[in-house]
Amino acid sequence: MKHIRKVFAATLFLSLFTLLSACSKGGSTPAPPTPPVEESLKVSTNASTLNVTPGADFDFILSVDSKMPTDGVKIEYTLKGETDNQDYAQGPAIETKTKTTDIRLRGMPRQKFCVCNITVTSKTKASNSATTSFRVVYK
Repeated sequence: MKHIRKVFAATLFLSLFTLLSACSKGGSTPAPPTPPVEESLKVSTNASTLNVTPGADFDFILSVDSKMPTDGVKIEYTLKGETDNQDYAQGPAIETKTKTTDIRLRGMPRQKFCVCNITVTSKTKASNSATTSFRVVYK
């Protein structure tokens, strides 16, 4: 009789152990895959360091030289007088997923050096941004 109790107890212990092991493993779900790390933005323009234009408008191309973020980028640009910091309002921010973007500066003052500052920010990761700038004058 003692032998049967030992076998029964061992069988009961083994059954409970197996059941608990199956429950703990079966309830877990695999972790979602880790998204790839977004490459730091790198940008450039086809404008030189100093540009002279015959009119009040100036066209240039902005290039995203790094891998484009999944959700694209937001391009913001300003035009300010170099010596007096006078702001010359430009168009709204541009949101794009293309590697190159045509941009037109408008309403530049005559005979006044201006600085165009450009900030490009990832729409996927707001802390990922890059800047560039150049000077331009309407002669």
